[in-house]
Amino acid sequence: MIIRGTSKLLKISRIKPIKNQWKSDQVLPGEWYGNVLKTGHVGKTYILFFHNTTKISIICPTKSINKAVKLLPERVKNLLIRHHFKSFLDKFELESENKIYTTNDRSTLGFMNQPIFTAEWHLSKDRSLEKSKLEHIENILMTCMFPTKGDSNNYETPLDILKNIQKTLDETSK
Repeated sequence: MIIRGTSKLLKISRIKPIKNQWKSDQVLPGEWYGNVLKTGHVGKTYILFFHNTTKISIICPTKSINKAVKLLPERVKNLLIRHHFKSFLDKFELESENKIYTTNDRSTLGFMNQPIFTAEWHLSKDRSLEKSKLEHIENILMTCMFPTKGDSNNYETPLDILKNIQKTLDETSK
């Protein structure tokens, strides 16, 4: 998996920033962008991972990117299964080698703002920071609306994007 972390996230994790300007043009497996997520609780910082092509968001309850990348595959699997996209598990290549780079796409970082603000608001209202609450927040983030690629007057959610990918895969397999 290609993981791209913000400067702040890499600094917190004590990882030397490595630049890689190459950008995948494939929908899957795509790339994951990581950013710091404030919880509203003193001393508690999480990481939000955002998939650049499907716009799904995953919350990892740790501030270290090294620990978070170990949690990411299981959290992605759980999210896909909860939303009936189990057939996508192998397409995300979750078990592949992790490569961590600096972010290279301001557009993707801009798209991350809405899920980050939404997650931070929900986390700040939660007193216990339970794991089940993280899954609930991830489910909410599946309904965030993003402009449709190439059409600024249309919007789609991560669920819409995954359904469209599924439809395309079904049509090509016939």
